Amino acid sequence: MTDFSFVRYANCWEDTENLIKSLDENKKILSICSAGDNTLGMLTKNPKSIIAFDINETQLNLLRLKISAFKNLSYEEILILLGINKGNSFEIFKRLEKNLDIRTYEYFYNNKKMFKKGIINSGKFEHYFQLFRRFIIPLFTTKNKIYKLVTFNNIENQKKYYEEKINNKRLNKLFNFFFGFKVMGKYGRDKSFYDYVPEKEKSAKEIKSRFDTGISTILNKTNPYITYVLLNRFTTDSLPFYLRKENYETIKNNIDKIQIIKGSLLDIEDKFDYFNLSDIFEYMSNEDFEKNLKHLEKISNKEAKILYYNMQCKKYIKNSCFILNEKLSNKLKKENKSYFYRDVLLYEKGCKKDE
Repeated sequence: MTDFSFVRYANCWEDTENLIKSLDENKKILSICSAGDNTLGMLTKNPKSIIAFDINETQLNLLRLKISAFKNLSYEEILILLGINKGNSFEIFKRLEKNLDIRTYEYFYNNKKMFKKGIINSGKFEHYFQLFRRFIIPLFTTKNKIYKLVTFNNIENQKKYYEEKINNKRLNKLFNFFFGFKVMGKYGRDKSFYDYVPEKEKSAKEIKSRFDTGISTILNKTNPYITYVLLNRFTTDSLPFYLRKENYETIKNNIDKIQIIKGSLLDIEDKFDYFNLSDIFEYMSNEDFEKNLKHLEKISNKEAKILYYNMQCKKYIKNSCFILNEKLSNKLKKENKSYFYRDVLLYEKGCKKDE
């Protein structure tokens, strides 16, 4: 059984801007919680409402903390609280006691070490990348070269530097080892997450191929996902979307539009215009995938949109009233800063069914 007693993801690892580009204003949204970043980011589109759901209570606690931060703290204090900037984050957290439910407050109070380490650094997945920087990177290059890799302002120079100074045979071997399903399943994700992944042995090579493509097409300097992987921190040029200063006031003003529900997709009964589903279908059998699709047809309004990712599985909607927007899906995938994913898929409801 998967352990949900700790933070698995302290940050969301799907590109928020894919959601922003495919989401219209004033919509009713259903969003997988994860670390809450994408749910918060979608508030910049002035939605009617957002329901954030997750079966992991600890992840919901994390979103509750971030919501309370936007309600009660200045922008600068939020950056300290979450560990982006230096400061006494635990003292800032204690000021939120009256604004947090008791379970959430007690969870973080009893895990004070998270503030010392930095909230954004305290997930299992983030720890996995910390191991990569600490133990794997020195085996194929130097940390100075890695730092330089995230400083280029020109994609051609970045690509050339990567190919000439970083991308060697040792990197390929170490990449296949560290991002293989056995190591990632134990130290980064959970071995149960691979139950429905076909050809697991090829997963690391596929991720490496996407990594090479991303390095060749997207600037690392402004990419928060690759910056964190390589440096284990965000920079002023690569903050997550919801933590960019220009988005603070809009998120703060819309923060009460978020409602949190513990449960799975099948537990949701309301109807929605837009669905942010991350890669939840990765962890389902084909039978459960079809069951969830039937439920999505039931709880989706006319012309609703669904955005989800395939990482290592190949789950595609067929024989349904949802139609793939192939053009926009391809555009989102090409521009996707979190390019470890196989697919970025945007489906639109294209017929009347269970309306």
